[in-house]
Amino acid sequence: MSAPRSREAGDEVRLRRVEHATEVPMLILAFAYLPAFVVSYLPGASADVRLAGAVVEYAIVGVFALELLVRLSVAERKLAFLKRNWLDVVIVALPLLRPLRFLRAARALPLIARGLVALRRVMGNYRGAYVLLVGVLSVLSGALVVSVAEQGAGGPIDSFGDALWWSVTTITTVGYGDTHPVTAGGRLVASLLMIVGIALFGLLTASVAAYFVEDRAEDREDVSNRELLRKLEALEARLAEMESRDPNLTGRRDDRRR
Repeated sequence: MSAPRSREAGDEVRLRRVEHATEVPMLILAFAYLPAFVVSYLPGASADVRLAGAVVEYAIVGVFALELLVRLSVAERKLAFLKRNWLDVVIVALPLLRPLRFLRAARALPLIARGLVALRRVMGNYRGAYVLLVGVLSVLSGALVVSVAEQGAGGPIDSFGDALWWSVTTITTVGYGDTHPVTAGGRLVASLLMIVGIALFGLLTASVAAYFVEDRAEDREDVSNRELLRKLEALEARLAEMESRDPNLTGRRDDRRR
């Protein structure tokens, strides 16, 4: 029994090492995917530019596929690994459905989600900065993806500027209604962006509350420390006064120390 457990523990350690080594590069590639994804669909771009965007797009997905295979080969329990990393499987599988218009926007979403998860691990406890960065990235990502999804749909979003305005009003839950997606892919992005906006607002509120609670706790600790110091000083002063009145008290205290 000990040998299989030892081997499984060793595989788990190797898997964590691989994931730790690839975390930052995969984070960079996840967000580098978005420009390539948009360029490959730009209506005004030349065929060569769109082809270059598509090549970069598939190259990034290929790197994700290779990284997934490496981690899968290291993992002891293959099926459990695939279930735990289902998002990576979706990232690799969705580009195969490129011809389907509905999945134009959906193909970019798993990579965005993977990037945000990795970003949270990399930034550690910088919750406020993380919330701000996720908000900015979500606005830009939503605008980029929706501008692609709404191309030629005849809706009110027909440029990146319109998509950016819509993305800002959606994630802040303002929702003026003057600009909205009409395609299924665009509405899918809209739904996710609303959820992200609500979640970010909750995180921001929690961060502000935690800051004030921590600040008040530190103030109370400072007051307690000052009060304790004041009492110690008063005790020392009283002891010094007693010793000045009775010189033998100092001698007896020194004898006890010996």
